[in-house]
Amino acid sequence: MEFLTAENRLARFLKTEGFQQLRESLNQLLDNPVWWYALGVEDAVRILESHNKTECGLLHDDPQVRGLWLDATYAAMAQAGSDRTAVMAGSPPERTQIVVPVLCGEAVVGYVGLAHLPNREQQRLYPFLPILTLHLCQIAERERATEDLQAIQRLWKEVVSTLDSEVLLKKILEEILSVLDSHEGVVLLVDQEHRLVKSTMAGFDSSESAQKDFHIPSTPYENKVFSWPHAAQMLSEGDPLRQWYLTLFENARPGMGVWGVPLALSGRLLGLVLCTGKEGTALMAQLDTTLETLALGSSVAIRNALDFEQLHQKAVALGTVHSVYRLVSTTRIVGDPLDKTAILSRMGKLILQVLKVRKCSIMLLDEQGVLQPCVKYGLEDGEVGSLPLELGVAIPGRAAQDANSLMLEYPLLDQRFENDPASFYPSLSYLSVPMFEAEVIGVMTVSERSGYPNRFSEGDREVLHTMAEQAVIALLNIDTYEKQERIAIKTMGVFNNLFETGDPDHQGRAHRLSSLLLNFARFLKIDSQTCQFLQMAAFIHGIALLKIPRKSPAGGPAGNNLYRHIEVAVRMARRLEMTDQVVSILRDHHENFDGTGGPRGLKGEEIPLGARMLTLADTYLKDVENSHLNPEEAAQQALDHLKDLAGKRFDPNLVESFGKYISTTQASATSQETTTGI
Repeated sequence: MEFLTAENRLARFLKTEGFQQLRESLNQLLDNPVWWYALGVEDAVRILESHNKTECGLLHDDPQVRGLWLDATYAAMAQAGSDRTAVMAGSPPERTQIVVPVLCGEAVVGYVGLAHLPNREQQRLYPFLPILTLHLCQIAERERATEDLQAIQRLWKEVVSTLDSEVLLKKILEEILSVLDSHEGVVLLVDQEHRLVKSTMAGFDSSESAQKDFHIPSTPYENKVFSWPHAAQMLSEGDPLRQWYLTLFENARPGMGVWGVPLALSGRLLGLVLCTGKEGTALMAQLDTTLETLALGSSVAIRNALDFEQLHQKAVALGTVHSVYRLVSTTRIVGDPLDKTAILSRMGKLILQVLKVRKCSIMLLDEQGVLQPCVKYGLEDGEVGSLPLELGVAIPGRAAQDANSLMLEYPLLDQRFENDPASFYPSLSYLSVPMFEAEVIGVMTVSERSGYPNRFSEGDREVLHTMAEQAVIALLNIDTYEKQERIAIKTMGVFNNLFETGDPDHQGRAHRLSSLLLNFARFLKIDSQTCQFLQMAAFIHGIALLKIPRKSPAGGPAGNNLYRHIEVAVRMARRLEMTDQVVSILRDHHENFDGTGGPRGLKGEEIPLGARMLTLADTYLKDVENSHLNPEEAAQQALDHLKDLAGKRFDPNLVESFGKYISTTQASATSQETTTGI
């Protein structure tokens, strides 16, 4: 497999569709600057796109001018890397450039520059620098997340098809080395005598030290690794494992450090992966979850290979983990508005299928520290898991309070639960495991296992632990994705402002349309993700309008610009990798409710709700802004126009709701003015 070096990662970043789209936009906005990139302040500056501007210092014939340009550029790179934001710098001779660090978590992947800009652009572009930094960071992190997900998927595929532990361990080592950008590593497994024993290696020469068998007591590490704050820990100088690992090198490099990645399952250490790193390096934040997931999957796989009797059950667990990742990633690709409750509902259905149980509940801690039912399948009225619980109360409350799983039969015979209501426990056996982030955030509980035996096993406990951990990762992924969507909306707003700078008639219009759509959607109690889709569509709609001439070409039909606008907006949305919902809003917002619109001739509720809302809000805003009446009269005139076209161009139900929204808004504004006057 290909190891993703820093150079390879930067090269992949520069080829991403998001970066290509950004480059095209800035080429139009800034009159084709000279694009360059570099890995670091000690590496060569390479040309990405010159546009034949040979007068730029980077391309200049005079070596003295080139030297001045490089000095200024390396100084700017050092400042940008230190400040972790884009900087404005000189671009000899007598020009300006922007130097942007490509951030991925805590690491600087490289630098990208836009050189030979006119000095007059400084004032206009200065507020754009932090937004540009965030945008490149978002692209880099999305690319890294894709690489890491592919690594996980490769491992899952290998696990399902491999029973040979030697082959499996080599694959695990390859994937972990790839995530940590390392070329050498060793897998140590805990044997029956509680010793860490060398199992497989990668990247070492056939030296005498590398060929020798090695083992060391595992007991000290069985206690130590569970206190490590991250999925990988740099081993300290006095650590025996570090000392042994460095003996594998005939000439250890200065500053060489050793990463330790524990392979553990249900509080039991199965082994350790050691690999080469740089002394003092901290684990990148976005790699922590990925590496933790890889280590967890690897641990389950190792346990499968070493204990063939439970192979089928563990393979199902891994398939479930894969299903969770596929569930989240596929949902994001097709753009379904999926909230945390929906994710957990699907997870609950997977639990029923995988563990072959009839009952399942997932409870989350609220702000008051009370466990609230979030997902319930098959539960009877009053059964544990169907009602809110204080910490320490009943099986789920005790599991959450103690941060430990509980597996027991006949709960009312257990002194911890003998005083609980009998209605809590109509089933024979129960299994409850806590869900961890930094602390316990919830509990998964299952009961009534089908088949024989109808009680739970240690294997079931491990499977449910795995699913609880993956559920937490899925919830964190949703938080991250929603944060990236908010950044994307802000970025599009900045781009819209830049494009509107030269067009006073459109200045700020996309923001007003976005705000109107957002507030109307909230009035209709539409989910937050669809609200974000509407905002994105509004901004792209505004930018696309600026690319269309005000008047149709001589002799051309007036409708040409309308369909040209749709074509431009849809193409921009696809290049920006927007979801299908955003694309459908833009594609269908000129469809009429009675079916006379275009481009597809849809009618009624065949037209997506977002598209119906966009055309209504856009028409209202246009009527109000073009009116010479006072604001209240202009609003009423615009509403009358919408009502005249209700059932023809517009959805009559939406027109009615929109009228109520405008009335509510006006009443609120009047009330505020009255209060202020008092």
